Amino acid sequence: MSIAMTETRDQKIGPTAHYTAYAWHRLRMPYAEHFATPRGRALYWGFRGAAEWIALASAATPLLVDVLAYRHRTIDAQVRETKPTIVIEIGAGLSQRGVWAALDLGVARYVEIDLPHMTAAKRARLDALPAELRARLAGKLDVVSFDILDDGFGAWLSRELRGAERAMVIAEGVLGYFDVAERARIALGVAEGLRAAKQGVFLCDLRDRTKTGAAGVGVPVLRGAVRLVTRGRGLREDFASEEAITSFFARAGLRASIASSPTGDKPIPTRIWRCVP
Repeated sequence: MSIAMTETRDQKIGPTAHYTAYAWHRLRMPYAEHFATPRGRALYWGFRGAAEWIALASAATPLLVDVLAYRHRTIDAQVRETKPTIVIEIGAGLSQRGVWAALDLGVARYVEIDLPHMTAAKRARLDALPAELRARLAGKLDVVSFDILDDGFGAWLSRELRGAERAMVIAEGVLGYFDVAERARIALGVAEGLRAAKQGVFLCDLRDRTKTGAAGVGVPVLRGAVRLVTRGRGLREDFASEEAITSFFARAGLRASIASSPTGDKPIPTRIWRCVP
């Protein structure tokens, strides 16, 4: 993939990283205040005024922040339960999860990978952390620039995870920005990497059209606003059902099931999938 194509994709997806980082700050996620940006604040409140008034008018329709809370807290619960020895989070953006997992859960090594534009922003935020936090993170949290659509992704992941007791790969809010063929390349790379570990699990979020229909009339409006923020990347819905998603993962060599969630009963148009090789 050319550098120009990578930079274009980076610039399109990047705004959502700022938005979600500010949403996690609003949700009082641990350490999230260190990754909230002025750009994220502007996007958050602008989005609320431009699109979420429909959801606010209906108790049955989730706000985008409800979706983000479900997604993030469900994955966090899986991290607590699994107690991984190494985590690789792809498309980590400005997430605070790596800091939380390293400092509060004792994960020995946490590796965040993203495209160069976002890793530069993340390193700047990490460099601005209080000295005490930076000292405690030393040797535990790495930020790496890598394109997960690169042909060498699976081999790189295998080297990182080889022999790990409990390996975990996380892709939160990532796969929805790619078409099915691109998702298949990513899933194949993840499966290759996890097979190098003694035990491994892949956590990601995907939506199917049955869940979107159950989540209320506001969801298409919210999806359209996300496409506007990301200059057309949006959130894709290429799967007709949960069965289609499990079949998709099976073709990549992964057994998939829906992860249990600690969140409430409000209809959410996505699910966290737990996949093992």
